[in-house]
Amino acid sequence: MTGYNPENERVKKQYEEALLHGRHREPRTVDAVWKAINSFEQFTERKSFKRFDTEQAKGFKRWLAKQVNSKGQPLSLSTARSTLSNLRDFFSWLVTHPQYTKRVDGRGIDYLRLSDNDERAGRATREKIPPTVEEVRRVLENMPFESDIERRDRAIVAFILLTGVRDGALISLKHKDVDLDKREIWQDPKHVNTKNRKGITSQFIPIDSFAEEIVLDWITYSRNMLGMKPDAPLFPKQRIVNNPKTLQFEASGLSTEHWANATPVREIFHSAFIAAGLPKCQPHTIRNTIAIWALENCSQLQFKAISQSLGHEHAMTTYNTYGNLTHHDVRKAFASIGKGSPELT
Repeated sequence: MTGYNPENERVKKQYEEALLHGRHREPRTVDAVWKAINSFEQFTERKSFKRFDTEQAKGFKRWLAKQVNSKGQPLSLSTARSTLSNLRDFFSWLVTHPQYTKRVDGRGIDYLRLSDNDERAGRATREKIPPTVEEVRRVLENMPFESDIERRDRAIVAFILLTGVRDGALISLKHKDVDLDKREIWQDPKHVNTKNRKGITSQFIPIDSFAEEIVLDWITYSRNMLGMKPDAPLFPKQRIVNNPKTLQFEASGLSTEHWANATPVREIFHSAFIAAGLPKCQPHTIRNTIAIWALENCSQLQFKAISQSLGHEHAMTTYNTYGNLTHHDVRKAFASIGKGSPELT
């Protein structure tokens, strides 16, 4: 059977509903699940999921190992691992489905797994070196700020360094969410796209005075000179107009609308870091910058306060997720051992 299997499509749609509304998964996560299931159906030529068994699972793993990516290269172990993991979850759900529970051979689910060594290799990632605070400052010093759009872009980089806010939350923040007197941001989950829709009170982290100056200047300027109201976006998207001379759509100042997604913020970061002679940097990586800076400069109480400001209930989340030292930081830490302790020197 090829092309389309109505029975499979119906149960896939039911699984999608279970993921979105039962398990509260994000749409992009569900998209990855669909891709994995479609790969499995491509292998089976759209045969009914009721025919799933151990032999089919083993055959799919052999087939998956021979597939290539869009560049014609073999699939990475991390991609294979993710695909198999999504399929295990799907068939684990399917064996509980009233129409499939007696038809699907659940023993095949455990076969949808890489070897232990390949699982470990699939989880391994190359070291991602976050920029230092000094490097982010270099980026800010290099960014132009003549036009309103340029001022906004520079303020975005400074704001993320100052707060560690996620880019999805940043594009949904409003002016009313920022209290300049208290140097405080209320990430209201009613309209701010926080992770897991948590309400988060964030403080301006005293990590760099120049970044704070840029942020304060932007907020004051946009309120007083651009007339941004409390419900206006803190970082609005640009206004697009049709130029009658060129018959082209062009950016013309700022609108009073939010961006639909965080892609423009990531592009601002990429361009700014490359222009400063530094590797591309994702906005989210700045959370690592903040965590490493806090480990070096803050007491336990202060680290806990920064962790909470980042939206973490437990300081160990910040410590383990964002506080991994680079090889350079490890060498620096070892070199400092014994300094100030005569008995160790």
